[in-house]
Amino acid sequence: MKITSKLSDSENRAYLDRISRSARDLNSTVIDTLLFVEQMVSLSALLNSYDRNFNNSFPAIDENAQDPTYFIATYFDTKNITEALWVYRTVRSLTRYILLLDRFYEAGNDRYASLAKQVHESVNELLQFERNAQHLIYSIDYSLEQFSAFWNFEQIIRRRILENHTFSYTELRHFNLAKSSDASIVYSKVLDAKLPSFNENVALVLHYNQALLDIQDDWEDIEDDVQEDMPNIFVMAAVDSIPYNRIKKSRRDIIREAVLTATNSSRGPISRLVDELHASSKNTSIPENFAFLKSLSDRYADTLKRKILSSANS
Repeated sequence: MKITSKLSDSENRAYLDRISRSARDLNSTVIDTLLFVEQMVSLSALLNSYDRNFNNSFPAIDENAQDPTYFIATYFDTKNITEALWVYRTVRSLTRYILLLDRFYEAGNDRYASLAKQVHESVNELLQFERNAQHLIYSIDYSLEQFSAFWNFEQIIRRRILENHTFSYTELRHFNLAKSSDASIVYSKVLDAKLPSFNENVALVLHYNQALLDIQDDWEDIEDDVQEDMPNIFVMAAVDSIPYNRIKKSRRDIIREAVLTATNSSRGPISRLVDELHASSKNTSIPENFAFLKSLSDRYADTLKRKILSSANS
């Protein structure tokens, strides 16, 4: 899948100027986390708009594709927009690959596997001509193979849910960390190849942040995941109090209430997991150029705690 732009040279330069200004406006010290997040949202919209002008976009998949975190990490560490865009496009393509295979394992539709193969080929195109990054072709293949074990694990969890098994806190934690391990196993390899200040602690904080975001996704997807019999840690926590077959028989409009009531969420295992992930991020030492990642950890954890508390009090 050859990656070509639909933009003229002047349009391309205009986009790059806007992206450069947006990146320069970001404050790496993150004094105001809310402002920083708002700037991230604006930058994400700009990058998404730019990316749509290339023939490698997947609109249905890209709604859940990677945020600009990896772009920002690269820019803060290198001050190089070209490098940041390369990392953004590479990580986003890898995210598309994983999301397409997610769809394949969930639906069994070979079309998703075929599209994932095309995306993988486009990633290799990006890598083979990149100076000092050709090794990523085989490194990423190995990393993707490591992550692929998650889909087998997910099917095991799915069968256990359907059989009305209950789950310990350790099992919930392991599932969440396995689901979010694409951040540390796959995407971080791209940063490692490009960034002078990168170290394994940065990969850890990226993993914790992705784990928090995955909990938020599970929060938003409770009804859909029950209807499709897909693992969801809120549901996995709830089945300790209410059998899954009873949750499954509930009307869609009361599934969320049934699940959240059963989790005792303000003092339950999900709240404990959010606190643990947040503390792990705070206690991990990372270079100053990546300090914004800890501010994002604060933001993600606080958002989840407010949602969990509101459900407990409703």
